[in-house]
Amino acid sequence: MDKRVTVLLPNGRRQNVNVTANMTLLEILETACFKHGYDAEEHCLKFHNKVVGLTQQFRFSGLPNNCVLEMEQTEKRRTLSNVLVCVQLNDGSRQQGDFSPNDTIWLVVEKLCETHVKAYESPVIIYMRSEVIGHEQMRQTTLKSLGILEGRAMMRLIDKKPEDLKTQANVYKAPAVKPRVDNDDQPSTSRSAMAAGGSGGGGGFALTSNMIKNLKRTAPEEKASGSEPAKPLGESNQEQQPQPEPPKYDWGNGSGYLMNHPPEQKQAENEVEENPGRAPPVVKIIGPRQAVLFSLDESKKNANDLPDSFFDLTVNDLKMVLRDLKRTSSGDDDAPLLTAKLRELERQKAMLAKLNQYKDCVLRIQFPDRFVLQGMFKPHEPLSKVEDFVREFLVQPGEQFHLFTIPPKKVLPSGETLLELNFVPNAIVHFGFIKDSLNAVSNRFVKEEYVDQLTSEEGAHYAVQKYRLTRATASGSS
Repeated sequence: MDKRVTVLLPNGRRQNVNVTANMTLLEILETACFKHGYDAEEHCLKFHNKVVGLTQQFRFSGLPNNCVLEMEQTEKRRTLSNVLVCVQLNDGSRQQGDFSPNDTIWLVVEKLCETHVKAYESPVIIYMRSEVIGHEQMRQTTLKSLGILEGRAMMRLIDKKPEDLKTQANVYKAPAVKPRVDNDDQPSTSRSAMAAGGSGGGGGFALTSNMIKNLKRTAPEEKASGSEPAKPLGESNQEQQPQPEPPKYDWGNGSGYLMNHPPEQKQAENEVEENPGRAPPVVKIIGPRQAVLFSLDESKKNANDLPDSFFDLTVNDLKMVLRDLKRTSSGDDDAPLLTAKLRELERQKAMLAKLNQYKDCVLRIQFPDRFVLQGMFKPHEPLSKVEDFVREFLVQPGEQFHLFTIPPKKVLPSGETLLELNFVPNAIVHFGFIKDSLNAVSNRFVKEEYVDQLTSEEGAHYAVQKYRLTRATASGSS
């Protein structure tokens, strides 16, 4: 397709200039000036009130087709200075020299690599995307016509026939489109299929191949009895609902990592201690507020013993992934803009909802030596209560310390409540002395008498579950 630009001249006239991809903006300016009798050395081109570089080729200038360029007079006449030109040969060697922009390409080649160019049958100079082929074209092409007006320039001198230049190496060939084959055995990813999978709300998320493979491997084997008649969708969901699995917790390394679960998983949490196939972990309470102490290093050692089947994607895991995706997609993208007062009102409502739902919160304090102290607190209690709780277990209780969250590191104020710090229903905070010399990993932070009463990380989770179950039972009976 033909490309052209319109040059708006100082006298108010317009001049259309047909351009090619390798044409420089200087050639566009000279063409317009030649037709209307202006001096190109005393004018410049502007696009949207910004001066454009005349040395650029049109393909690299970023100018759209049919754009309008304004020609304005410069404050001083443009002068030409010598240019350092470097020519690279086929063997990788380079020759360089100073030349005037009005010198021809043939003069540059003849001066820098005369012996090589005589041996070439069809010499070709390549600069940017421009190709100057043969002796005659080199004698007619100047450095200025290639946009080389100042500074330095790099060229390549090769020996190739013009027809060979049209052949590209490593050309990408698009693969042929395979015909679509309908397979009834493939699981559906439509909205109705995902709705049948037990996840409510909107949808439209595609299942990856890994998800499908794991889903096939872990799904109930209803295909074994192919002679059974098809059942309604609602009945099949009720009969083939998989048994709930023990929840997998992930506290992470920051604050505000929640342990709450959907309503359909609360029953599974309450019945964990009633599971006859597995003995409950040993929990050692070492102080008030259901305090337990465990080591992350010990938890890491135990995590290495997990079987490979633990990491397989189950049906429940897939449902939770889809649920989280849908919650993310139905976020605040379409929500109306709120003023500062309305945002504060929404924050207050969220805090009241947490107070109504959670009567206590779990706080874990991680020490530099990777020991973690866990305790139960009320949402309305200030952080100073947590600091007093931690001080009871320290080897050096008289030293000043602070609690902070990461990343990024944020020292927590002692006067704010756990609810205001967004620590409800649970959070992880980090411990550090004010004196940096006391924060060495080799130091002991918790008293030895408590280190000898370690609980496993699983036991710490179990202690939280049992405590909340006991509180729920007591409140229900009252």
